[in-house]
Amino acid sequence: MDVAKIEEAITSRTRAIMPVHTFGLPVDMTPVLDLARKHGLTVIEDAAQAIGQTYEGRQCGSFGDISCFSFYANKHIATGEGGMILCDDDALAARARSLRNLCFKPERRFVHEELGWNYRMSNLQAAVGLAQFEKLDAHIARKRELGRRYESLLRGVRGIELAPVACVYADNIYWVFGLVLDESVPIDADEARAMLAEAGVSARPFFWPMHEQPVFLKQGLFEGERYPVAERMSRRGFYLPSGLALTEAQQDQSVAAVRNMLATFL
Repeated sequence: MDVAKIEEAITSRTRAIMPVHTFGLPVDMTPVLDLARKHGLTVIEDAAQAIGQTYEGRQCGSFGDISCFSFYANKHIATGEGGMILCDDDALAARARSLRNLCFKPERRFVHEELGWNYRMSNLQAAVGLAQFEKLDAHIARKRELGRRYESLLRGVRGIELAPVACVYADNIYWVFGLVLDESVPIDADEARAMLAEAGVSARPFFWPMHEQPVFLKQGLFEGERYPVAERMSRRGFYLPSGLALTEAQQDQSVAAVRNMLATFL
C-alpha cells in the first residue's frame, strides 16, 4: 500500500482503511492511523502474514480497530486453516463472536434473528496453534535465516528485484521470499514459474489485485480504476520455496534454477 495515495481514494462512501502487511514488511502505519482519525474511518489491519512482525517495535496486529490473523498452513503459526480477530471494543468483540457462532440468541440458543456463520475453531486446532505459538520466535528466526541467505545468493543478479532486507520501521520477517522480474526479462511471472517447475522448483504467484478480481468487477466496483504497482507485482512477481524445513541444498537448487532461467534471456 502506497500510503501517500490513500487520501485521494477516500470518498463519501469510504468506511474503513484496510492496510495489509505483506511479503515480510509492514505497512507504514502512522500516516494510516492519522488519516483514519482525520476522516473518522475504521482501520481493519490485516496481519495474516505478519504474525510476530513489528512496526517501530510494536507488534503488527495491535494497531487496527479490528486486526485479522491467519493460521493457514504456510503462516508462522499454523492450525491448517482458520484465524483470529482482535479488537479492544467489547461490543464489537461480542458482535464478532456472535457472527462466528451462527448468531445464536444468548437466551434461546436455536432461535436466530439474523444469519451468522460457523467459524468456530476446534479444540484440536487450538491445541496445535498454542503449541506453535511457543515456537514462534524460533520460526521467525529460521525464516529470517532463509530469507537472508536467499538475498545474499541472489543479490546483484540481473533481471530481478528483491525485497528490502529492512526499512526504517522494520526488518524483513521473510514470511516468504519474493522477487519481481524487471522489464528487461521478456516473460511474465507465470512463464517464469513454468520454467522453474521444469527445473524441479515450485514457485508460487503473488496475489492478484482486488480491483481486477472478477467478483468485484461484476458488482460494479473498481470500474476504470488503476493501481499500477499492484498490477505490475501480480504479473511479474513470484516467491521461491521458503518452508521452515527447507535445506541449503534445496535453496541452492532454487537459486540455480532462477539464474539459469534468467540466463536464457539476458
